[in-house]
Amino acid sequence: MSIIVHTVPLSAKKFTLDDLDISKKYINPEVYPGLYSKDVLPKGVEFIDRRLMNISDISMGVEENVDIKPEMLKMNLVQGFLARAYGRGANADDVHAQIEVFGYKLSSIPISVGRGPNNKDTIINGRTRLEKLIAAGFTNVIVDYYTCTDWDCFGKMVVMTNGVQDPYSPHTKADIIVHCNQAINNGSLRKEYNDILARVKEIAPSSFKQATVNKIVLNVLEGNNHTSAVLAFTETSAKEWLKTFGYHDNVNGNGIYYKVISTQFHSKAITMAAKYLQRDLAGCDVKELRVILHTDTLDGADPERSWKSKIDTFRSKWDNALDDITKSFFITTKPKTTVKLYGVIPAVQLLQEIYPMDKLVMFHVGKLKDMSFSEIDSDTGLNNFFQQAA
Repeated sequence: MSIIVHTVPLSAKKFTLDDLDISKKYINPEVYPGLYSKDVLPKGVEFIDRRLMNISDISMGVEENVDIKPEMLKMNLVQGFLARAYGRGANADDVHAQIEVFGYKLSSIPISVGRGPNNKDTIINGRTRLEKLIAAGFTNVIVDYYTCTDWDCFGKMVVMTNGVQDPYSPHTKADIIVHCNQAINNGSLRKEYNDILARVKEIAPSSFKQATVNKIVLNVLEGNNHTSAVLAFTETSAKEWLKTFGYHDNVNGNGIYYKVISTQFHSKAITMAAKYLQRDLAGCDVKELRVILHTDTLDGADPERSWKSKIDTFRSKWDNALDDITKSFFITTKPKTTVKLYGVIPAVQLLQEIYPMDKLVMFHVGKLKDMSFSEIDSDTGLNNFFQQAA
């Protein structure tokens, strides 16, 4: 038997006082455990009330200490302040899809907002849902409102409230690592095993197995550079990136156009590019359609490996598919080369010395012309080994 809950359709564009009242009946702050009582909240955090709040009054809190160009900050591509390791939650697309189909569920824990030490009302949890509401044209939202005396307790709330509950996008190991490193950097957490272990258990008491908790603690203790800024893209933000950094269609009538495709669509990318060329660019004098990849949200606690792996997989699938098509349909003639797999948008700041954050990483020049990232890294590793042996 399916359970029917109250939802607000995206067409409503606004929440009402009745919606607020229904939300309180589903999730009653006076009896609901874990989020409202002073006994369970981090020291320095106080729940004030549940309220309707204008979205324009909520700060998304982009980090100020990240060395990335202002254009990227305006595009909201950089990881959030004291929030996600990789900009968006791992289940962000699923959350958006659920809201699109079923509407915004009033039975779920509301988006949370906190008044921080800078006296700004900054989002704590619910960034993914708020992103969808903004795209749908909503002007207000139901929030649980807190006050936080310092950024350390604010950061604890960010991780603690990203729990595993529909339609949430729960915290990851990398999110916990980011939080602990930030706490160490601001002096609120000692870089000692037992202290880090206590913090992980405090903010994620039942999220991970003990072996995983130990890996998280050792990662923080040993410092594995997993706090570097990482960009998370959607198709829209990828297009904005291209425009921001000067990659425009048909400049001075040169016939060069761009098509962004996510690396997750490797199985149907060639068809997508072909349809775009035949339908969207019908009537245009297209000399070259350059396919540009973006890597969505990076997975795991190693963004560099995740970024490279997604690109290698896509390139391999693309080449294999083209080879199959050529052998099947172009036995005596060569296929047209109008569509070209051209490059990928950079996403890991740790690699910016090799792949600058304001330029495409292109596949037709340098080592990437003939090698994959895994081959390049293997080649580099062997060279270093022989140099050290000599």
